Formats: sequence, C-alpha cells, structure tokens
Amino acid sequence: MTADLREKFKDSLILMDGGLTIANGKVVNTSGIVPFDKRCLVLHDPVEEKTAGGIILPDQERDKQKYAMTRATVIALGDMAFAEAKYDAKQFGMNASFPEAGDRVLVGRYTGDTHKGNDGKDYTVINDTDIIGFIDKSEG
Repeated sequence: MTADLREKFKDSLILMDGGLTIANGKVVNTSGIVPFDKRCLVLHDPVEEKTAGGIILPDQERDKQKYAMTRATVIALGDMAFAEAKYDAKQFGMNASFPEAGDRVLVGRYTGDTHKGNDGKDYTVINDTDIIGFIDKSEG
C-alpha cells in the first residue's frame, strides 16, 4: 500500500505493518496482555536467522540473541508508566517527550519477562525505566 493511500484511509483501515496491528492510525494491542502500574509491553525486533555472510544460526544462538535484543516497539503502557519522569520534568520546567504505543525504542539487554500473546507473538513486559531511548524514525 502506498504512503498516500495509507494516509488517506488511516482512520478506517486495520493494517498489519511489520507484525503490528494498526487501526485508526494507532497501534492496537492484540496480545491480550495489559501491563499494570509502571510496566510497558514491547515487541522486540525479530532475530535474524542468518549472518550477513549467509551462515544459518543455530536455534540456541538465535534464542540468546532474542533475549539480548535492545530494539523494540512499544505496544502498551501501564497507567503509571513514566509518571515519575513526567512529574520531574514538570517540576524542573523541562519539555521532555515520553514513549507512547507505536514508538520505536531502545531497551536494556536481558530486561523484563517474555510472554506469548493471544496472537502467538512473544511480547516482553518491562519497567518504564528499562526504556533507555527513542530510535530515530528515519532509522526504522
């Protein structure tokens, strides 16, 4: 689907975009997992099955890389996620931005608990403080 068609129909389409379900221009949580308190639900980027040289990685190596992944997409946020950081930013007069559903982020290695969602994907529930930065939108 071209970008102009996607923009034209963004309020009425449900799209599968890189494994994410998008409806009305927003990411939809199809996992059945709802994070509580200061927790965030993220979907890590898929692990490559081959090296750049074409060598197929064994399952054990792919599993190790899967849990060490640092790039992810925010799927859902708990009600209190980033509440302290937002309060601190307000107190110090800072104009800070915080992750929302659909944002691409960097997370700490080996953080959180991984659970299989209703849609069969492996999601990770992490603390809000485990998100350490945004990924530039131009980088993907």
